[in-house]
Amino acid sequence: MFEKILIAIGNSAESQLVLGAGLNLAEKLGAKVLLLHVMSPLTSTSFSPLVGGMFPIVNDVAIEQYAKEWKESERQGLEQIQADAAQAKERGIDVEISQNLGDAGRMICEVAKSWSADAIVMGRNQKSMLSEIWLGSTSNYVLHHAPCSTLVIQLPAV
Repeated sequence: MFEKILIAIGNSAESQLVLGAGLNLAEKLGAKVLLLHVMSPLTSTSFSPLVGGMFPIVNDVAIEQYAKEWKESERQGLEQIQADAAQAKERGIDVEISQNLGDAGRMICEVAKSWSADAIVMGRNQKSMLSEIWLGSTSNYVLHHAPCSTLVIQLPAV
């Protein structure tokens, strides 16, 4: 039934819980795995090229710093997903990796559809109600728009 499992992972320590659950499921079912890391320009780095509060100023120094930090974040994400893939291979799991840019919820659903995933394994952080209203919930979006079954791993409160 579940021959292809997409495991959506982030760059937090909690993502290892999601990875572990997804790999356990894939191992038991003999499923192929796609490890997906989605980078968002709004959340991937702690720096923004918009400096100055209510009326942001964009300048060359800020843009250069943002580009440098973005490149570093991209490199770290790729290193992490490759290390995660190595864990899967050690367990005899057929694994592919993908690091994409975009809105996490939409990208997870798009990749799941294009890869013909039978299931998605992802995490869910506990956010305050206000946080979910302003920032949205990736897991909620995926649950309502995924083209396949979705397993959401409850992560510790942030």
